[in-house]
Amino acid sequence: MKKHLLLLFFLFSKIIFAYECPPNKQISIDLFNNYDVIFLGKVDSVASPSDRTYSTVYFLINELYKGTAKEYQEVNYDCSSSSMMSFSKGEEWLIYANYKKFNLLTVTLCSHSRKYFTNNYQDYYQIEAQRTFDEEKIFLKTTLRTHTFIKNNELLQEQGGELLNRNKQPSGIVKLLLLLISLITVVIIFFITKKKKTKGNSQPEIYPPK
Repeated sequence: MKKHLLLLFFLFSKIIFAYECPPNKQISIDLFNNYDVIFLGKVDSVASPSDRTYSTVYFLINELYKGTAKEYQEVNYDCSSSSMMSFSKGEEWLIYANYKKFNLLTVTLCSHSRKYFTNNYQDYYQIEAQRTFDEEKIFLKTTLRTHTFIKNNELLQEQGGELLNRNKQPSGIVKLLLLLISLITVVIIFFITKKKKTKGNSQPEIYPPK
């Protein structure tokens, strides 16, 4: 009975979003090419929409399967149209995302992204996925393997290194060389300017008429 209710719920959802999302095929090696970043993560927080169109969900990534991402990764999602998504703190997701405008990682309802349910009977994603959440996680891990993501402390070190490089002062020898070059440049400009003035002030010689 539960399976039938689940199927009806899923079919009803598909009818509502049919014009937005065509049926997804089971995720495969070929379909990996449709996504820039694939990861397993837990929702840390959800931001309020700033423009009433897109909002941002922040994930703590547990396993990165494809692409480059930070340990604490922000992802944009549609929160206004009929294809809007919904995220809540503490939820675990398999995210299939792409980089859109302004290099923002974006996820859509029509992607293969799916939420983890403690009860498989509640997991309406597996009707299309043809795998449970755990089975898909194992498939990703064995097929794509896990990759190293940028940890929070590494990101801080990287940003700190950039800041140090920006604030780094030249050494004493470099300062002297720069000062010497500046003095030579000033002297050259002075003589060139003086020469031009002398040439401009010189009067032509006047000879008496014969």
